Amino acid sequence: MAVQTEREGVDERFERITAGVPELSDERLRDVLRDRYGLEAVSLRRLAGETDQNTHVVDGSGTEYVLKISDPADLPAIEFQTALLAHLAERDAGLVVPRAVADLAGSPVTSVRDGERELPVRLLTWVPGTPLAEVGGRSAELLADVGAAAGRLAAATATFSHPAPPAPHYWEFPHAGTVLEASLGYVTDPGLRDAATTIRDRYAPLLTERLPELPTAVVHHDLNAFNVLVHRDGGRRRVSGVIDFGDALPTARIADLAVLASSVMRGAARPLTVAATLAAAYHEAHPLTEAELDLLFPLIAVRAATVAVTAARLDAERRHGDPRHRSAAAADLVRALAPVPAEVGRAAVRHACGLPAYPDAPAVTAWLAGNAASAVPPVDGPLVPIDLGASSEIFDDVDPRDPGALRAAATAALIGRRPGVAVGRYGEPRFLEPRRRRGAASADEPDNVHLGIDLFAGAGTLVRAPLPGLVEATDTAGVDLVLLHEPAEGVRFRTLYTGLNDAPAAGEAVAAGATIGRIAPGEGLPPHVRVQVAVTPLDGWTTVPAAATDSEQALWQGLLPDPTPLLGAQNTVTAWTPVIGRSLQGRRAHLPDSHPMYFEQPIAMARARDTRFYDEQGRSYLDALNNVTLVGHSHPRLVDVAARQLGRLNTNTRFVYDSLTEYAERLTATLPDGLDVVYFVNSGSEANDLALRMSRYLTKRDDVVIIDDAYHGYTSVVSDVSPSRYKHYGKPDTTHPTPVPDRYRGAYGYDDPDAGAKYARHVIDEFDRLTAAGRPPAAYLFEALLAGGGQVVLPPGYLAPIFAAAAERGVLTIADEVQVGFGRLGEAFWGFQTQGPDVVPDFVTMGKAMGNGFPMAALVTTREISRAFDPTGRFFSTYGGNPVACAVGLELLNIVDDEGLQHNALVVGQYLRDRLAGLGERHELIGDVRGQSFYSGVEFVLDRDTKEPASAETLIICERLKDQGVLVYPTGPYWNILKLKPPLTFTRADADDFTDTLDDILTTGW
Repeated sequence: MAVQTEREGVDERFERITAGVPELSDERLRDVLRDRYGLEAVSLRRLAGETDQNTHVVDGSGTEYVLKISDPADLPAIEFQTALLAHLAERDAGLVVPRAVADLAGSPVTSVRDGERELPVRLLTWVPGTPLAEVGGRSAELLADVGAAAGRLAAATATFSHPAPPAPHYWEFPHAGTVLEASLGYVTDPGLRDAATTIRDRYAPLLTERLPELPTAVVHHDLNAFNVLVHRDGGRRRVSGVIDFGDALPTARIADLAVLASSVMRGAARPLTVAATLAAAYHEAHPLTEAELDLLFPLIAVRAATVAVTAARLDAERRHGDPRHRSAAAADLVRALAPVPAEVGRAAVRHACGLPAYPDAPAVTAWLAGNAASAVPPVDGPLVPIDLGASSEIFDDVDPRDPGALRAAATAALIGRRPGVAVGRYGEPRFLEPRRRRGAASADEPDNVHLGIDLFAGAGTLVRAPLPGLVEATDTAGVDLVLLHEPAEGVRFRTLYTGLNDAPAAGEAVAAGATIGRIAPGEGLPPHVRVQVAVTPLDGWTTVPAAATDSEQALWQGLLPDPTPLLGAQNTVTAWTPVIGRSLQGRRAHLPDSHPMYFEQPIAMARARDTRFYDEQGRSYLDALNNVTLVGHSHPRLVDVAARQLGRLNTNTRFVYDSLTEYAERLTATLPDGLDVVYFVNSGSEANDLALRMSRYLTKRDDVVIIDDAYHGYTSVVSDVSPSRYKHYGKPDTTHPTPVPDRYRGAYGYDDPDAGAKYARHVIDEFDRLTAAGRPPAAYLFEALLAGGGQVVLPPGYLAPIFAAAAERGVLTIADEVQVGFGRLGEAFWGFQTQGPDVVPDFVTMGKAMGNGFPMAALVTTREISRAFDPTGRFFSTYGGNPVACAVGLELLNIVDDEGLQHNALVVGQYLRDRLAGLGERHELIGDVRGQSFYSGVEFVLDRDTKEPASAETLIICERLKDQGVLVYPTGPYWNILKLKPPLTFTRADADDFTDTLDDILTTGW
C-alpha cells in the first residue's frame, strides 16, 4: 500500500509513531505492580517513549525495573519482542539487554483495563548505564566498542526467528522514500528541505533497486544513541547494554548499523570518520557483505533525513513523538551529508572495513604503475622534486608558528629554484599552515596531505595530455579540466588539472602529448598546475579536494591515487613517504633493545620552536615534557650565538678564552657564597659521578645515603645510587635509601605540619645507624624535587635538619640540580634554595637545561674541597666547558633574565596547578596534584581511598594526549604520574591548552 501525499497524512500501517502514548496514573501503576507482580513501588519516574508509557520503578529492596504499558494494537509486536528477549537471554552477546519479569501467574505479558481497552503490560529488568546520547565527548575507542557491540547484537538477533513477525512500521527503509515525500512539505527551513530532497532524490531509487538484494535478519531497528547504554570502567567508557526492542523486526540486516551511525554521527565534527569507525568495528564482530557496505552510506543519509523531516511534520501537526530526536544536530547532519558525494561516503566505510575505497581502484593504480613509460610529461623541462614538508631546509630560518612566514619561505624557494620544473610531491604533508591536531574527529586537524602533484612553471607554460583521452568536463568541482581515459578493458579513470587557462571543449578527444592548456597566473604560491587522478566519476562532487587530513588521507588516496607515473618513466620524482619506518628499522638494527622511546606509536620529529614540536607530518605538539629546553626550543638567540661561536672558535679548556671565565663568573654568581669552583663536564651523570668520587676521596668513606626512587644518572657509580637502575641488578651494599618524603603516599601527609622534620629524622637515623656500624656515610645525595620518584616536592623543613646533622657527622651533601635547577622552581634559582638559607650544599651538580639541549653540565663546589681533591691529579674533560658550550650557557642565563622566565615559571606554574586541581574536583581518577612552578605532577589512582595506582590508565592518557597534540609522559615508581616540566616560556594559553585537552580526555574516556 503506497504512502499518501504529505497533506493527507501517511498510510495507517505507519501511523503507529503518532498514535499516542497510553496514560495511566501513578496510583494505577502502583496497583498493577502490587496486584500483578507482588511489588510495592517506592519510586516511580516517567521515561521517554513514542508508543509506550514507560516508567522507572524501584521496589522496597532497591531493585529497579521498567514498567511498560502499550497500545492493544501492538500486542503481536509485543509477543515477538518478548520471544526475542528470551532468545537473547540464552545467548551471551557481551552486553546486557532487558529481561521480561513474569507476573504472579508466570506470564511475561499481562494486561490492565483502561476504559474499553485492555492495555498490554510488561515488566522488564532495568539495564543500568548512561545513554550514549548523553555522553558529550566520545573517544574513538568508545565508538569502536559501540560498533562492536552492535555487531555482536546483530549476530545474536540474526539467529532468531518467529512465526508471526510484526507488521511493517514507519521507520523501515523500504518505504523511506515515500515517507520523505509525505513529510518534506512540512520542513520550513529551506536549507534543510533542499538537503533532504537531495538525499531523497539521490538515494530513494537506489534503495528500491538494491535493498531486496541484501541479506535479511531480525534486527533491533531502533539502535540509536538513546538506546545504547555506556558505563565507566576506570577512565574507560564502554557499552554496558542495549534497551528498547520495540521496533525489532526482520529486514535488511545492515539496517541496525545505518540507524546507529545516523544517530551517533549527529554533532560530530567529522561525521564520516564516526561512520567509518562504527562500521569497521561492526564488520569485525559481524562481517558484512561488500554489497551491504556499498549501501550503508545511502542508508545512513536516508535515515538522517527521515528523522529530520519527521520531526518537522510532528511539530507542525502538534502530534506525539519522542522529542529527543528533534535536536538541531539531527538537521545539521542532513545538511552535512547532502553535499557528500555518494562515492565518498561509500569509500569511507569500504576503506574502514579493509576494502578498496572504490572497487576499480586497484586495477587503475596497477595500470598506472606499469605504464609510466607510455606517459608524456605534462610540461617541458627537467622535473625536480621540491620538499615543502616540515623537514625541508627551506623552513630552517622561519618561525613555524607563523603561516605567513612559512608561505613566504616556500614562495622564495620556488621562485629561486634551480633550472627545471619544481614538482610538489603527491602525499606530502605540506608545512605551510601547521595546526594542532585535536583528534582524528576534530575540525582542527589540518588538510595538508596533498592529493596530487604540483608542477611549478611560469604562467603561460604549455601543458600537455600525458595520455590519450576525452575531455569529459571543464570548470567543474573546482577543477579546470577533466580527461576521461580507458586505456585497457576494466581500467577507467580520469585525470584532473587545476590552474589551467585555455582548456579544450568538453567532448573533444585529445592525443597523448596534445596541448590541453597553459598554466594560469597563480595566487599565493607561484604559478603551477595541479595534476590528479580520480578513479571514480565526479557526478555530485561540488569540489575535488587538493589535500586531506592525516586521519583521512588513506581514504582520499583510495579515490585520488598517485598521479606520479603520469610524469613519465624518465622522471626522478617519487611520491612522498614518511621516514618513521626507516628510522625505527635503523634504531632496531643499531641501538640496544633496551633503549626507550616515547609512546606506542613513536613520533618522527622534524623541528621545534619555543613550546612546540613539529613532526614530519607537519603536526604541532605542545611540549609539556621537555625540561632540557629551558628557554624554549630553538631559541633564536641561542641558535645565533652557537652558530657564531662555532664559526669562530671551538676547542678545549686547556686553552685560554674569555667566554670560559665570563661564564664561570656568571654561573657561580647564582649560587651561595663559597660555591665558586666549577668543574665543567658534559652530562649530569658525569657531574654526579664526579661529586661522589670527590666525596669518597675526601672522607675516606664509601657509603652513600639517598632518597628512595631517586635517579642520578647512568654511569656505573651513579647507577649504583639510583634505585630505578640498581633494582634490575641488586642494590650495592654501600647505598642506603631513605623513605621518599611523599606527603600523598608516605607516612606523614599534607595535614602534618611536621612532615618535613619527621621525614628528615629517617635520614638522620640512617646516618647514625651507619656510624654505629662503623661505616659512617661519605655523602648524602638528593634531588631538590624528586623527579623519578614521582614529582615529589620536598616538604618544608626537610633539608635543614639533615644538613645540620650531616655537618656534625662529616657527611658531605650533594644537591642534584640536573632536572630542577636554573629557575625552574620559580621562587629560587636553585631547588635547594627553596628549603631555606641554612641549606647550602657542599656540591651542586647541574646539566640538562644548562645548555638548552646543547650537551653541557657542571659540578660546583668550594675552593677548599677542590684543593683537597687536587692530589688525585689534574682534572680535565675534553669537551666540558668548550667555547661553544660557554657561549650557549652564558646566553641562556641572559635570556632567563631578559625574558623574566623565572618569574614566569612561578606565576604560570601556579596557574597550571590551580587549573589541574580544578580538574581533580571533577575527575575521580586524579588523586593528587603537586609540584613547584614548572615541575609538577598529576597522580592518577583507581580509588582515592586505597590510592591504588592507575598505571595502565596513565599510559593510555599520555597516548591520547599525544594523539591530540600534547606531549607528556608517566613517571614514578608505579608509572601513574604525569610529569609536567615544560620550557620556562610556557604561557597561560599553553597551560589552558594542556588542561583543556586533559579535561576532554578524562571526560570522554578512552
